Amino acid sequence: PDSTDAAAWHERCTSARLMRILIVLLAVSLLIAPGAAEAAPLRTLYVATTGNDSADGSSPTPWRTLQHAANAARAGDLIVVRPGRYAGFNLTTSGTATNPIVFSAEPGVVVDTPNPVRTQDGINLEGASWIVIEGFTVTGMPRTGIRAVLNHHVTIRRNVGDANGRWGILTGFSDDLLIEDNVMSRSVAEHGIYVSNSGDRPVIRRNHVWGNAGNGIHMNGDLSQGGDGIIAGAVVEANVIHGNGRTGGSGING
Repeated sequence: PDSTDAAAWHERCTSARLMRILIVLLAVSLLIAPGAAEAAPLRTLYVATTGNDSADGSSPTPWRTLQHAANAARAGDLIVVRPGRYAGFNLTTSGTATNPIVFSAEPGVVVDTPNPVRTQDGINLEGASWIVIEGFTVTGMPRTGIRAVLNHHVTIRRNVGDANGRWGILTGFSDDLLIEDNVMSRSVAEHGIYVSNSGDRPVIRRNHVWGNAGNGIHMNGDLSQGGDGIIAGAVVEANVIHGNGRTGGSGING
């Protein structure tokens, strides 16, 4: 071919190579794309210790209490909690697979007073599914730091639970649960992380669980409480577990 044909041929080859690269990158992005829990929020709302529950929950005029945010939350909401000390919250509203409800705490958020509904626990998800709880420090609760029951597709990640009365994290009848990257320490009476009551397919990974009176991680299907008494399809991996069992227990107990 003459020089003009050669240049055109080279341009077509370059375009074809670029197209193949773009197709590969697109395929990879689809493989590693975050799940539904990472979808863009429909609304972003704010809670701050300087806020007011009569406000609109926007960034300039945040709400004051976590419970007000929980009462107002709907599918697709991202609730951003600014640094400070708070009472916990009780949530009964579910998100969806494509529009979860996310409570995300900025560094410095501490829940050190129980929620006003279930007053033994800090953060409580009661029948609320497709929920993400991330970034909270929950300490000194009479019973549980973070509790999730009768639900599915709950994610509990990057939280700290310390010196709670019985459990750092407690779940019951909670299917497709993800507990990851938390630090759960010094539960006074029992376990750091307790997954209970026939909740199938939990994933418990990359948590640091230490100094709890009972087990570090405890899983108990407990037929006496209903269901089939079996926790099926569990994955427990890459956790760091030490110094538990002061009153009797294991690092991991099934």
